[in-house]
Amino acid sequence: MKKQIRKVPHWFATVLLLLLLCGCGPRAHINGTVAVTAMNIPLSDSPNWNAVITCTRGKHQITQSLSLCDTNLETEVIIPVGTWNISLQLTDEAGNVVYQDQVTGVAIYPHTPTVIDFQLRPVHGTVKVIVDLEGHPHADQIMRARVHFNNQYKEIIRSSVDEFIEGEYEIAAGSYDFNVELYTESFRVSDKIDLGMWATIDVEPLSEQTVIWRPHLELLTIAAQIYLLPDTPKHVSGQFWQQQTVLTWDPSPAVDLEGYHIYWQPSPWQRYSLIATVDRNTTTYTHDLSELEELPSQAYYAVAPFSAALEGYRSPPILIPFL
Repeated sequence: MKKQIRKVPHWFATVLLLLLLCGCGPRAHINGTVAVTAMNIPLSDSPNWNAVITCTRGKHQITQSLSLCDTNLETEVIIPVGTWNISLQLTDEAGNVVYQDQVTGVAIYPHTPTVIDFQLRPVHGTVKVIVDLEGHPHADQIMRARVHFNNQYKEIIRSSVDEFIEGEYEIAAGSYDFNVELYTESFRVSDKIDLGMWATIDVEPLSEQTVIWRPHLELLTIAAQIYLLPDTPKHVSGQFWQQQTVLTWDPSPAVDLEGYHIYWQPSPWQRYSLIATVDRNTTTYTHDLSELEELPSQAYYAVAPFSAALEGYRSPPILIPFL
């Protein structure tokens, strides 16, 4: 039995045609807008940079190039709606990419501008490190090296003393604290034979540089300065009068004398405490006891000379009665 085919009324076909002609039907392409910004672009030695904006989605790619004469970039790109990966590259006059940044998974909506603020970073440079062991007393025992770039390090191992110790690394542009440590048969601390000396190296974008590192070998000169205890002052004496103790002593003969420390012990159950410091030209000191809440019955006093480096022995304590 054959199915009956219903005919579309003439009036319905006419309305559908009018809708299509008026643009109310489905559209083949709907575009969105991406506003691209990049501020504080580095100044170029050449007259200008060339900026390349690349939008990729699967096998599809949209590229827009423009020349820059300023340190700021603001532009718009019209692309079909959907999800895109968008990158910005700055190239020099030779077409070399010097700075770049990329944002992935950017959703583009119709009638809604999307803003991307790129943070451009320099591209990497190449650093080749060669360790020169000529003249090192343990050159035939050094089989390993640890190359430091700031807090990161790379390890080099050679299988025989006939091989060079060298490595090549891709490093982000910038300044680095650089050092090479040398090891013998392992990277254990006990097998570290040379600590190396830290230096600073600069890695520029797209640069290729070779660093020949040599262990620092120097003659060791030993010098020692002997510090002697300053001689104790003699004939220390004291007298209590009208709530004051007056101390006197003979000068210390120490050549490097700086001054004197004055100590007292008001009770045998307390330690000696420092109550004053006087310069080397002073040989007397007055201790005012009038502000004490309670005057002890007696106290011991001692004088100790001191130099820039050491304090000498205290003088034999003298007992001063107060009551």
